[in-house]
Parts: sequence; structure tokens; C-alpha cells
Amino acid sequence: MKKLFVAFLLLVPTAVEAAWVVPYLPRPPVVRPAPPPDQSWREDIPDKPGARVKNKVAVFPFRGDDRYEPVRAAVVRLLRRRGLSVTANLRPVDTAEQFREMSYTLNLAAYVEGELVGDGPRQRARIRLRSGVTGQPIASASFSGPAPKMIADINRSLWTRLGPSVSRACTNAARPRRRERDPLRIDAGTPIDNTPMPTSNL
Repeated sequence: MKKLFVAFLLLVPTAVEAAWVVPYLPRPPVVRPAPPPDQSWREDIPDKPGARVKNKVAVFPFRGDDRYEPVRAAVVRLLRRRGLSVTANLRPVDTAEQFREMSYTLNLAAYVEGELVGDGPRQRARIRLRSGVTGQPIASASFSGPAPKMIADINRSLWTRLGPSVSRACTNAARPRRRERDPLRIDAGTPIDNTPMPTSNL
């Protein structure tokens, strides 16, 4: 009887401790943000030294595009795959005359502009081509749906719809062009004669 009592006393603390043990809870998984998509398309591919740049176009930022500009990125990559020299680091100007001047100065054949409206499946993108020679819009194409669908449609059909106009713009830009206006010059006139005038005695 005494042995049973001693065994009971030995077991009681163990049972009490077991009752107070906090059950093991697995740690929640660490949520890491997804890495940003490849942004190398923003960088202009350097021209080969001594080579004259042909078929050069500028793709301006698309109004309403996402933070990482997936739709514009798809357009830039597509045009480069088609052998065009594409710059993505220019900003649009205001008038056709300014577009013509920038085209002449930077040897640009055409500009690509874009605008996105709506959200989700109701999203819509309009991509417009502008001639570097005239500074006027010459063609456009529209796409609709969520961004992944529009990107797939751009890769599949944008060149079919705008490619002929791009080719004509490049051909027109390759012809000799004369600058519409010379750089602004200020004629300072003749030097000012600082010789003091003679005073007369009255």
C-alpha cells in the first residue's frame, strides 16, 4: 500500500505538468512579396558605333497602364523582335510641329502612344501610331480584356494591324528631310557705344 501511495505522488506532478504544457503550434508560413517582373525592356539597346540608326521608333508611357507597365512592355518587346530600334525613355510633346522637330533631331521614324481605361475584364487599351515626318496620327489598334489577354492579343496581332503603317513611316523617314526651322538665334546687334556724350555749356 505504501508503494502504491509513493507511485501516486510521483505521477501527480507529471500529470499536472502535462496539463499545463502549451501545445505546439506550427509557425505560419512567411509570405514574401513576388519579385518584380523583368524591367530590362526599359533600357535602350545601344547602337553599334559608327552605324546609322534606321527604323527607330519611340514608345511613350501608356496612360493608365499598371505600375510595371506590362502592356507597354509587350509593345516594346514586339517591335524589337521585328528588328526596330526602340527607345522607351522619351516623353511626348504637345504639337505636331514639336513631334516633327524631335523626329528630325533624334532620327525617329514614328512614335507609339497608348491609353488604358477600365479595369479587369472590362479593361480596354488603344495603341496609336504617329508619323515622325508629319507628326500626325496615322493608325491605331484597340484591345480589350484583362491584361494577360491583351498582352497575348498584342503578341499575336498588333504587328499585323500596325506593321504596314510602321514600315511606311520608316520608309518616309529614311528620305532626305529638311529641317522646318533653324535653331533660334538671338541677334545682339551692334555693341553699345559707352563713350560719354560731350556736355554743352549753356
